[in-house]
Amino acid sequence: MEKVGLVPWRKCEKGFQKRCKAANNAEALYRKGMINCFSRRKSESGLRYLKKATEKGHVEAVYTYGIILICLGGELSKQGLRVLSSLHLPKPNEGSSRMIASCSSKTEKFLRCMWVHVALTGPKGICCNCDCDIEEKPNHSTSTECQTWDASNDVGHCCDYCFWDREANLFCSLLRKYLVN
Repeated sequence: MEKVGLVPWRKCEKGFQKRCKAANNAEALYRKGMINCFSRRKSESGLRYLKKATEKGHVEAVYTYGIILICLGGELSKQGLRVLSSLHLPKPNEGSSRMIASCSSKTEKFLRCMWVHVALTGPKGICCNCDCDIEEKPNHSTSTECQTWDASNDVGHCCDYCFWDREANLFCSLLRKYLVN
């Protein structure tokens, strides 16, 4: 799958990706989920594909699916946190930044290759009554200007709720950056 473009444009790539998806290849399911969620405006279908890829252990799918669920709010936020906990990362301030940076980098690379027609509203902020010391930095405002996506590198002591809430807000900012008007 690495040799096939993230978004299949040629007929032979589309056919190959379709066969991989039919064989339940995790990468093909992830790609179909991303395209359906953010480019084709088929959110329910996209979430089903991302969930299937997540169940197969696809790391980027776990990351993306969990973040999307957090953004959808309510009970889905809790489900999103459970999904993200399946990554078995060390605490955010104990060295998980490399894996998260890899997931976010691949997600951004994917979004750059497609027409993004759907953006998500960031999470409402789960009030967990903790004593986290995440500080908003000027370049991490809600601006859609060229934001760096490095929540995992800018946190001090924080709980999972606050860490993933911030990561989800950065994910939403990135979607808005690539949003086609």
